[in-house]
Amino acid sequence: MIGKKTFVEKVANAINNNEIALFVAAGLSASTGQKNWAQMLTPCANALELEINENSDLYMIAQYYENEYGKTDLIHMFEKSINKINNNSSYLNSVLDLGFREIWTTNYDTVIEDNLKKREIISKVIHNDMDLNNFTEGGVHIFKMNGDITNPHNMVVSKSDLEEYSVSHQLMLTFFKRELVSKSFLFLGYSFTDSLVLNSLSMIKNCLQNACNTHYTILKNEHSKYFDYFVQDLWKRYNIKALIVEKYDEIPEIIELINKKVKARKIFVSGSFDALPYEQDEFADALCNALVQNLYNNDYIILTGMGRKIGNYLAGHAFEYLAQKHFFSIEKKLIMRPFFEKMNFNDKTRHRNKMIEDCQHAIFLFGKSPSDPETVINSQGVMEEYKIAKQLKKNIISIPTTGYTAKQIFNEQKSNLVKYPYLEEYIDQLEHEYNPEKISHIIVNILQDCIED
Repeated sequence: MIGKKTFVEKVANAINNNEIALFVAAGLSASTGQKNWAQMLTPCANALELEINENSDLYMIAQYYENEYGKTDLIHMFEKSINKINNNSSYLNSVLDLGFREIWTTNYDTVIEDNLKKREIISKVIHNDMDLNNFTEGGVHIFKMNGDITNPHNMVVSKSDLEEYSVSHQLMLTFFKRELVSKSFLFLGYSFTDSLVLNSLSMIKNCLQNACNTHYTILKNEHSKYFDYFVQDLWKRYNIKALIVEKYDEIPEIIELINKKVKARKIFVSGSFDALPYEQDEFADALCNALVQNLYNNDYIILTGMGRKIGNYLAGHAFEYLAQKHFFSIEKKLIMRPFFEKMNFNDKTRHRNKMIEDCQHAIFLFGKSPSDPETVINSQGVMEEYKIAKQLKKNIISIPTTGYTAKQIFNEQKSNLVKYPYLEEYIDQLEHEYNPEKISHIIVNILQDCIED
């Protein structure tokens, strides 16, 4: 077993480092109102004059029905139940908010990909060996181990399908084992009653012994000796740490805690300028360098929309820092989401919302729009990002000594300081500090105070 605080920290850190994949089963789809597998098989059991209970082998019931009425009739039973309702729930949204790039599932429905599409997130669905031939980097990959309702006759539903899996899905199973070796997994809504996952983990454990990754799951306490031994066995033989809850209602709360922990390490940096006097430009470059150094030294992740000049300074110093540390998985520490040239106003607003939603903190620097040398125009884009961050209740840190929109934001915050209690101790320092190194230390101290609160 594992305590809640440790569980949340371990999973959140693994997500931020892209070292963990998600494995979901019937519990996630059930939260949207979809029938679970036992409910889908109830008409089959009724036709066979069988009862389904917690000890029933559902693959076997499906097999008996297939033996009596044929595979086509069995598939029709599933088609009648899947994707018949609006597929959404707060729990599902919280799980997707975690930002997994790799999702494995035994579910047949299209709940996950449908909801990612609503979020305008590209997903690639892989549900047979041939799909692996088109595997490409980028977006979210959804691996459907038991097939997909869009291709019903290739779904794994009966005992014979399961027994033939190692042959019919040889590449899929090999790829799954490879991922279990290279990453941790978070199992949600999964009962560990079928052989696919545990057999794969057992084989890996036999090969790697104590060098296996640790995996995680959340289980409801059944208050029995059998359950206690089962939980011990998950760790002893399969390297799965289980967080035990008393009620299913606790699971969405735990997912929310992980979400907060994930976002707490992500910093959105907003700012832009076209041209500045030489000394100010040097100050901007030095400040970006100090900020990158101190944020990375304290294990933060930087997210930027690549605002004019500021984005280049941040990215340049981030690349240099990570290269010196021999850290080449840049996307784990620097998330760049530049604006496209042909974006209209609404597209830009949606883009800003997505970026800021992913972080718990927002830092504002400079904010000067292109203009002739004698005219100073504060950046409307930076101001919009401030308004979004305020609306989303993010921790906002504006650096007034950089001037322009950042100073405008700071003045507004100072006049309403009661709304920003985390700034009270540092407000005078922020207002008068021009040393880039000291500014970056003040920022990190504020961030640490926010996280501890």
